[in-house]
Amino acid sequence: MKKLMLSLLLSGVIFAGVAQEKSNAKENVSRDGRHATKKEFKLEKKTAEEIAQIRTDRMDKKLKFTDKQRKEIYSLQLDQAKKDKKNFADRRVAMEQMKKDRMTQREKLIQSLNPEQQKVYKESFAENRKQHRMRKSGDRPVRRDRIERNHKEGKGNIEVSKETSVKNS
Repeated sequence: MKKLMLSLLLSGVIFAGVAQEKSNAKENVSRDGRHATKKEFKLEKKTAEEIAQIRTDRMDKKLKFTDKQRKEIYSLQLDQAKKDKKNFADRRVAMEQMKKDRMTQREKLIQSLNPEQQKVYKESFAENRKQHRMRKSGDRPVRRDRIERNHKEGKGNIEVSKETSVKNS
């Protein structure tokens, strides 16, 4: 019995060590630039020139450009990276403005309601915020129409609790 427990313990330690080595190997590969991770190449943290260089290098590894082609591809990638950066900045400004507009609209809406309606509205707003946070964390309840569609498509047995949360089994 002791030998069995010892062998199980050793195999578990070896398995954990091998798994750790594989994940480290993946990290090293991405640092070399062969496989870029989302954390490593976020557009907002890189300049347009860096982005163009990264994209060109990736393509060059696969396609083996000549010097002339490399310059042309780099210039195309640089133009696109500059456009991407501009669009990203424009989107951020537009999102901020939209957020301000929504807050202003919400304040005006609340002012036009009586105190009882304001209370109900604020409770509803708080519930919607709670649902939104749940969606972001992955614990969100699934809507009824999605439940019915999944059931019709035969995607497992679905149970619905009183809180409308769903469990696939």
